[in-house]
Amino acid sequence: MGILSDLDKKLTDNLYEHGSQFTDAVADLPREAVETVDRLMPFIQPEARETVKSQILGLIHEYKIEASDRGAE
Repeated sequence: MGILSDLDKKLTDNLYEHGSQFTDAVADLPREAVETVDRLMPFIQPEARETVKSQILGLIHEYKIEASDRGAE
C-alpha cells in the first residue's frame, strides 16, 4: 500500500503543479498575447467578453501547438 500511496501523492502534486496547462488556455501563452486580447475586450459586448476571450485564447493556443508540430517535422 505504501508504493501506491507514494505514487498517488506524486501524481496529485504533479497535477496541481501542471494541471492548469490542460484546462487553462492562457497557461502557456506569452503574457503579451494575453494582454493584447485584454485590450480588445472593450470592443466586445460586456455579456460576451468572457466567452470571446476564451475562444480567442483557445485559438491562439491551438495555432501555437499546430505550429510547433509543423516545426518538429
